[in-house]
Amino acid sequence: MKRFRVVPIDEAREGVLLSEDVRDDEGCVVLPRATALSGAMIRTLARRGIKSVRVVDEALTPEQLCAERLRVQARLSWLCRHAGDGRANGLLRAVVEQYRMARLA
Repeated sequence: MKRFRVVPIDEAREGVLLSEDVRDDEGCVVLPRATALSGAMIRTLARRGIKSVRVVDEALTPEQLCAERLRVQARLSWLCRHAGDGRANGLLRAVVEQYRMARLA
């Protein structure tokens, strides 16, 4: 589940993370994804004519969080469908599930 929201550049706040590269009209990368915006960066983007940016949206409703957890479990079940019931496979699945669920916390 991609969690992002499009924010008009005049409403962008310092400290938010970009969820994708910001590119100019010619397609050149102005700022790479995962950059934390600063006030100077926001002003520069506005001067360059960038109208909006996609930022990471960490806020999930309880319903969205539940749905995402179910989606992760279903995806892992599908990925492990031919892995068998061995101890190593069960351990690997548990570790992967724990890792993916921790990202949702």
